[in-house]
Amino acid sequence: MLNKIKSTLNNVKSRYEGSKLQAGWKHKREICRKTADAFRRVLDAVAKKINKAGISANFVSILGFLIGIFAINFLSLERYGYALICILLNRVFDALDGAIARNTKVTDFGVFLDATLDYIFYAGVIFGFALANPFQNAVAASFLLFSFAAAACAMLAYAVIAYKNNSSQKLELEQSPFYLGGLAQGFETLVALIVLCIIPGWFLQIAIVLGVLCLVKAFSIMVTAYYNFVIAGKKAPKE
Repeated sequence: MLNKIKSTLNNVKSRYEGSKLQAGWKHKREICRKTADAFRRVLDAVAKKINKAGISANFVSILGFLIGIFAINFLSLERYGYALICILLNRVFDALDGAIARNTKVTDFGVFLDATLDYIFYAGVIFGFALANPFQNAVAASFLLFSFAAAACAMLAYAVIAYKNNSSQKLELEQSPFYLGGLAQGFETLVALIVLCIIPGWFLQIAIVLGVLCLVKAFSIMVTAYYNFVIAGKKAPKE
C-alpha cells in the first residue's frame, strides 16, 4: 500500500515538474519572439532613415561584407574579441540591407549579391580559424569548408533547376517531406562562430559537428530534389 502511494506521488511530482518545464520553455520562447520582433522594428526604423538618406541596400551589403572580412585578419592574429565584433557587425549589416530592400524594392541583383557575399564571408571566417592555429585547426577547417561547399552547391543547384522548370512559381524546398528545414542555416552557424570566438579551443569539435550537419543538409536537399523534380513531377496533372 505504501509503495502504491509513493508511486502515485512520484507520478504527480513528475507531471508537475514536466508541466513547469514546458511552461518555462514556452515562456523563454515567447521572450525570444518578443525580442526578435522588437529588434525587427528597430531595424525597420533605422532602414527607413538610411533609405531617406539615399543609401542603397547593395551599398550596406558591401560595407557589411568588408567589415566582416576584417575578421579573417583578427582571427589569424588570434584577436578573437575583435574578430567577434566584426562578425556581429557583419550580421547586423546583413539584416539591415534586407530591411532597406523591403522598404524600397527587392532586386534580383540585390538577392544575388547578398547571398554571394554571405557565402564568401562564412568561408573566409573558417579560413581565419585555420590561420589562427594551422597545426590544430587546418584539417577540421578543411572538412568544414568541404561540407559547407557541399550544402551551398546543393542549395544553389536546386534553385537553378527550380527556376528553370517553373520561373513563374518557383518550387519550394518545403514541398518535400525529406527537407530538414533550417538545419545548419545562418542562425546555427552564427551561434557556432560566437562560441568559437569565446572558446577557440573548441574549434575541432564544433567544426566536425557543424560539418556533419552541412553534409546531412546537402543529402536532404538531393533527396528533396529527386522528390520534387521526379516523383512530384510524375504526380502532377498534365495540362
